Amino acid sequence: MAIPIGTIEGGCPSGYDQGCGVLICLSNAVTIQLSTASPAMLYRLKGDLVSNIQIPGTDADLRAALADVNLPTLLMVMTQLAGDDRWMIPRYQPAPIQVPEGSLFPDDSGDFSDEIANEILNAAFEMFVELRDQGGVLPPAPTLARMRQMLEFSTAEPLDDAFCAMLLEETRFVDRDDQWRVQLDKALQGSQVEGFKVLIVGAGMSGICSAAKLKAAGIPFSIIEKNASVGGTWYENSYPDCGVDTPNHFYSFSFERNPNWSGYFSKRDELHAYFEACADKFGIRDAIEFNCEVKSMQFDADLSMWRVDVEDREGGISTHIANVVISAVGQLNRPNIPEFPGAESYEGEQFHSARWRHDVALEGKRVAVIGTGCSAVQLLPKTAAKAAHVSVFQRSPHWITPNKDYYQPVEKGLIWALNHMPFYAEWHRARMIFSTMDRNWPSVSADPNWDQPDRAMSESNDGVREALTGYISEHLGARQDLMPHCVPDFPVFGKRVIIDNNWYETITRDNVNLISDEIAALTPRGIKTADGVEHKIDVIIYATGFNTNKFLWPMEVVGRSGTSLSERWGDYPQAYKGMLVPDYPNLFSLYGPNTNIVHGGSIIYSVECQVHYIMQCLTLMIERQATTLEIPHTINEAYNREVQQISQHLAWGHPGVQSWYKNSEGKVVNNSPFSNLEFWQRTHDAEPDYFEVS
Repeated sequence: MAIPIGTIEGGCPSGYDQGCGVLICLSNAVTIQLSTASPAMLYRLKGDLVSNIQIPGTDADLRAALADVNLPTLLMVMTQLAGDDRWMIPRYQPAPIQVPEGSLFPDDSGDFSDEIANEILNAAFEMFVELRDQGGVLPPAPTLARMRQMLEFSTAEPLDDAFCAMLLEETRFVDRDDQWRVQLDKALQGSQVEGFKVLIVGAGMSGICSAAKLKAAGIPFSIIEKNASVGGTWYENSYPDCGVDTPNHFYSFSFERNPNWSGYFSKRDELHAYFEACADKFGIRDAIEFNCEVKSMQFDADLSMWRVDVEDREGGISTHIANVVISAVGQLNRPNIPEFPGAESYEGEQFHSARWRHDVALEGKRVAVIGTGCSAVQLLPKTAAKAAHVSVFQRSPHWITPNKDYYQPVEKGLIWALNHMPFYAEWHRARMIFSTMDRNWPSVSADPNWDQPDRAMSESNDGVREALTGYISEHLGARQDLMPHCVPDFPVFGKRVIIDNNWYETITRDNVNLISDEIAALTPRGIKTADGVEHKIDVIIYATGFNTNKFLWPMEVVGRSGTSLSERWGDYPQAYKGMLVPDYPNLFSLYGPNTNIVHGGSIIYSVECQVHYIMQCLTLMIERQATTLEIPHTINEAYNREVQQISQHLAWGHPGVQSWYKNSEGKVVNNSPFSNLEFWQRTHDAEPDYFEVS
C-alpha cells in the first residue's frame, strides 16, 4: 500500500498552509502545484525547488543505517515525508533533552522503550523501502508554524517563533539570502556595480564565507592571505590532537554542510580539508593572493576608496584599491608569547603551540608546557606520551567538562542518513543547534538574588560548578592533593569551558608535574619559578594564546580623519555589532570586538550572521550608488554602552575573572553579551536609517 505523502482532499496536509506549493501522492508520484506557491518557502536541493527522491541500498543497508540514527530526528523526517501528524502523538513523544550529571553536553536519544523504538524503526524501514522502490517527490519545507509545532514535539519544550525562524534559515529550509538577493540582483542589472570591488583580508573561515556570498552575488572581490593555503586557524595550528570543541555538524557553513565528518569533533586535518574543499567548490581560489600580507590600509577621502598596501614574500609592496574592505583576520591568529626575564638566555628549543615545530623531536626530552587553556589541554596527553618528563606551568586552572562523543567516530548509518535520507540532515542540524547552542545561557546570567556571587552566578551556575568539581575529584583519583590546583576560583563560563581529553589522568602520570608557582625567569637550562626552584627543560611549548585584544593588528588602519585605528581604540576596541567603526567608512570586521562565543554555539554561525548583515549593507550601497557607508559615533557609542552594561551581569564579566576577554580596565572587549539567538536577531536586518550613506 502506498504511503500518502499528501492529499488534495481537504486542502493542504496538516501543518501546511495554502502557500506550501506542492502536494504529493507517492502511489503514482503525482505532483499537484498550487497557484499560491511561495518559492521562498520551498525546499531547495541542488538549486532546484523540488527534486525526485532517490534512496539507494538494499534492505540490509537500510536496516543497518536505521540502527544508527537518532530516533527523535527520524520522527521529524517521517512526519515531514508523511505530511500529517501520525508520528506526533503522545505514544512517540521523545523525552526532554537532558544534560547528564557532570557534563555540559546533552543526551538527546529520546529515551524510548525497546517496543516503541522498534515500532518507529520498522515503520521507517517500510517507508524508505517504498520510497526506494516506487520513488517520490520531495514535499515542501515546513512553514514557520509547522516548524514550531514539530520542534516542540521533538524537544518536548515550548519554543518561540524567533528561534524557529532562525532554525528555518540554519537548516536552509528558508534561504536567508532572499532577504537581499532580489534588491541586489536588480541593482546589478542596472550596472550600478561597475567598478565596485571588495577586498577581503584573510582566507580563513570568515574570508571563505564572505567570498562565497560575494561570488554568488556577482560582486567583484579579491582576497589577501598571508599563508600558503586557506583555512586560517586550521591551517596554522597543527599541534598534536588539535581539533574543534563544537560539534562538527554545526561547526560548518549552513550553506555547505558536510555529511561525511568522520568524528563528532573532528581534528585539524579534516577541518582544514573541509575549508580547502569549500574554496574549490565556491570557485574563489583564483581570487586569492597567497603568501601576501596587508601591512597598512588608508581611507582616501577624495576617492572614497581604501588604499591597501600589501607585502609579498619577497618583500615587494603593491597597492590595492577597493571600495570596501572586509577584515576576516579574526581574534586568534597572532600568537602571544609572554616576555619572561632571561628569555634570550635560554638555550633549548622553544615555540608557540600555534607554530608547532614538527622538526623538534620530543622523545626522551624534558618538556615544559606553559599554559593550561584549550590548546594545552588538547596537546598534553600525546606530548606526555612521548616526552621523558613534562612540566605544566599553570597560571590558573580552567573548568573542564566530559563529553562521551569527543573521540567517537560518526556511525556509518548516520553518515548514510545524512547523505541519502530526505530531510535528515536538516532536522539533525536543527536538533543539534537546539541542544547545544543556548541551553547554557541561564547558567551564564547573574541572578541578583543569589547569595554566593563570589563562586557562582546563580543556583543553576552553582549546580554546574558542583557537578564539574565532582568530576575533577573522581578523575584525579588518588591524587586529591591536586584538587586545590584544579578547581577554578571563578564561576563556570567565566572562561572557556574545555572538553576533557584525559587531562586529569595525564597530569597524574608519573612523568607529568603540574606547577602553579609563577614563572620568575628563564635560565639557559630551563625555567625558574617564584619559589626559587630551577626546572631543567629541553623544550618549551608556549600554549599561551593570542594577542586577542589587538584587533586587526599588526595592520595599520587609518581612517577618514587620518587617525590610526590602533590609536583610536587603545586597549578598548569597540565596533557596532562587532563590524563597523565611525570614521572608517566601508570597513567591516568579522569576528571583531564583542563577538566571541563562550557559553556554546559555533563561531561559524556568528560569522554567517555578520556576513548576512554585510551583504545587506553592500546592497544598500549599490542600490543608492553610494560611495560610502558609515556608522555614526552616537549609534556606535550607545551600542557599546549596552554591551558593557549587559556584560557586567554575565559570567565572563564577573569581577573575579581575569582573562583575555577583558582589557586593562576590566571591560569585556572580546565576548558577545548576547545569546546566539539574540545575535541572529540583531544582525538579521540592517538599519538603513542608522547609516550615513553618501
